[in-house]
Amino acid sequence: MTTINSQQIWVNQQDLSETITQHVMINTDELNDGEVLLEIESFGFSANNITYAALGFKMGYWGFFPTTGSPENGYGIVPVWGFARVTASRHPEVKIGEKVFGYLPMASHWVIKAGKVAPHGFSDIHEKRKSISPVYDQYLRCASDPGYNAAREAWQLNFRPLFMTSFVLDDFVAELSQGESLLVSSASSKTALGTAQLLKDQRQTRNASYKVIGLTSANKVAKVLATECYDQVLSYESLSELDIKRNYWLLDFAANGKLITDLTTVLGDKLSKVTLIGATDWRAEEKPNPKALGAEIFFAPARVKLRQSEWGHGVFLDNYAKAWQGFASKVNNTFYEQHYTGSEAITQLYLDTLHGKADTNALNVMKFTAA
Repeated sequence: MTTINSQQIWVNQQDLSETITQHVMINTDELNDGEVLLEIESFGFSANNITYAALGFKMGYWGFFPTTGSPENGYGIVPVWGFARVTASRHPEVKIGEKVFGYLPMASHWVIKAGKVAPHGFSDIHEKRKSISPVYDQYLRCASDPGYNAAREAWQLNFRPLFMTSFVLDDFVAELSQGESLLVSSASSKTALGTAQLLKDQRQTRNASYKVIGLTSANKVAKVLATECYDQVLSYESLSELDIKRNYWLLDFAANGKLITDLTTVLGDKLSKVTLIGATDWRAEEKPNPKALGAEIFFAPARVKLRQSEWGHGVFLDNYAKAWQGFASKVNNTFYEQHYTGSEAITQLYLDTLHGKADTNALNVMKFTAA
């Protein structure tokens, strides 16, 4: 009998600042047919993960990795993106030692049930997993993933899932744009940066004249300008500097209702579209009202699924990998790696990020145990 001690960080779903580290024992001899034990080697962490927790009930993120044992009631596991290694398998097509990339819990080990197995990867079809989209259930095999680069794992951990949203959001804008200039709130966030760079890069080929304008807090204006992802960067206090002769489309990553009210006051009907994407400002007292704004909520996995079905999975991955490599080569000097090992260090970074104290320029690499 082989017993594995799975370290898991649980978060109080009603009070996100309360965490506990649980130790859940997994007996590999008791795995059912199709089940696979993943050892989570490393994962990234940013404000995007706080969005998963903040929208856990509204969007269903708490359902992916249900807690077990006591105190089960009221606690959940925050999803992350990372690399994992197959350490036990009861599926004939999933081999021990395989390395995969995908949506994982803040835990050292986790049992999934493999299904939809293909050369590029497989999915978790476990009945305990309450998924909101099959896109979140896919695990890519690193050995056949065109976007994987062993020397760039820190970048993939922190940017790849976010850049996937950037990639399909850029595609969405290109399809529906009527020439509006694009306002990007929470402009320092990684998803916003990726979106802005793609919009700028594609402008000439689209024969478009829109401007890409980042909106951020005053103390981050210089840092965001330095990325060169935007044509213009304004602080939230400088909205009056916007050219009211233009029409605008707000790509909102902040979910701060006051910001949108302020923009409406300045721009009036020149703010022709609002798309709600993220919730980096999850503590904002006033939240956006999608119905009142006539706003669309952008759900990236739905767009990914649409394009994968239209283009084919292989073409989609190739197109994404090309866009990703182009972006990463342009922002190399803006970010740096930061490593954390052990449940205490992981929990502290989670809390720092929750309370807005973490460095957004850090590529965080989290591990429960040293390599």
